[in-house]
Amino acid sequence: MRQKTTLGWRGLWTVAVLTSLLSGTANASDDEDEDAGHEADDASIPLEQRPVSLRETRGEKHADCEHRTPLWEHVVASGEHLGTIAGRYGVRRRDLVALNGQLANPDLIRPGQKLRVCPEIAPRVVETVEHVVAHGETLSAIASSSGMTLEEFLAAQSSPLSNPHRLRPGQVLRFRRDGGMVEAFLPPLPKPRAERRGSGRTGGAEAKPRVRPRVDVQLDAGLQVRLKRPHLAFGTAKTIRLLEGVVRAYASRHRGGPSVLIGDISKKGGGALHPHLSHRTGQDIDVGYVLRGEAATRTKFSGVTRSNLDLAKTWTLVKAFLDTHEVVYIFMDYAIQQQLYEYALAHGTSKRELDELFQYPYGRGRNHGIVRHWNSHKHHFHVRFR
Repeated sequence: MRQKTTLGWRGLWTVAVLTSLLSGTANASDDEDEDAGHEADDASIPLEQRPVSLRETRGEKHADCEHRTPLWEHVVASGEHLGTIAGRYGVRRRDLVALNGQLANPDLIRPGQKLRVCPEIAPRVVETVEHVVAHGETLSAIASSSGMTLEEFLAAQSSPLSNPHRLRPGQVLRFRRDGGMVEAFLPPLPKPRAERRGSGRTGGAEAKPRVRPRVDVQLDAGLQVRLKRPHLAFGTAKTIRLLEGVVRAYASRHRGGPSVLIGDISKKGGGALHPHLSHRTGQDIDVGYVLRGEAATRTKFSGVTRSNLDLAKTWTLVKAFLDTHEVVYIFMDYAIQQQLYEYALAHGTSKRELDELFQYPYGRGRNHGIVRHWNSHKHHFHVRFR
C-alpha cells in the first residue's frame, strides 16, 4: 500500500527552495549583492569548457606554447577566417599569426591550409555527417538540432548548397560536425598505484610541479577605482600591474566617468576564499559593469538593467582587459554579451574580431571565444589572467 504524506507550509517552503537551488534558478534579486558563490573553480568547470592551460593533459605541453598547452594543427575549412578559428580555440588572432610565420596576409587563408595553434579550448575530432531532409524541415531547424547556428551550418557543408532557402524531402546534406575531444587534450590516464607514490602534478609526461607566484600585492583604490573589500584585493604582482593598466586605459578614454568597481581578487597569501570556489591564486578578478545615473556609484554588484548599463564605457573596460592579451577567459552573462557584441559591431569593431572574442552568437552552450557565459554573471563579469 502506498503511504500518503502531507507536508505543512514549512515543508513545502523547504522543498520549493531546494528545488530552486538544484535547478539553478535561484538568482540574486536586483537589490541583492551578487557575490560569486556560484562561480566555478578550475576543477569544477566541466572538462570540455576548462581552459587547457589550467589542467593536465594526456599529450605533452609544447615548448612553442610556453609549456601551457599541447600543440595542435588546424586544417582550414571552407568559409573559415582567422577570427572564427581563433574563437574556436579560445585564443587571439595575433597568437595564430605569431605561431605561423608563413602567414604573409592573415586575411587570405585558404581551405586545406594548416595552422599551428596552442588551444585554450580543446580541439575536437571533426566528423562528416549525412542528414536526409524530412518533409517540412527547415535549414535553421536542422542546424539547431546539430548544435550550430545557421551561419555555422552553411559553412560546414561539404559542398555549397545551390539554394539554401529551398530544401526538398529526401535531399542529403553532408556536413562537418565536432565529435569527441582529441586524445592528446584529454586528462592523463590514471597511473598504477605504485607509480602514484611520490609523483607530483604533471602537465604532460615531463612537466614539473608548478610554482605559483606569490599573492602579496594589494590593489590601491584610486580616483577611478572603487574596492568592495580592500582586504580581499590582493593579487600577484603581474595581475595587479595588468589591472592598473586596464583602469588607466579606461580612465584615459572616459575622463570623469564612473569609477571601476572591483570586487574580490584574493586574500593576502591566496588560498580558499568563501563563498568563492575560485579566487585562490591572485589571478581572478570580479569587475562591475559600468552603469549610468544613480546606479553608477553602487558599491555592490546588483541592479544591472538594459536601461542603466552603459554599453560604451563597459565595452571600453572589457576591451582594455582583452587588449592586455593575458586573459584566459571572461565569464559574462550571455544576454549582456549580445548587447556588447551588437554595440561594438555598430561602432566600428569588425565582425571578424568579434567572432574571435565572443561566444555570442554561437549559443550559450557553445565553447567559443574568450568571453563566455557562466551562471551568476548578470551583475558583474569575471576575468582570469594567465
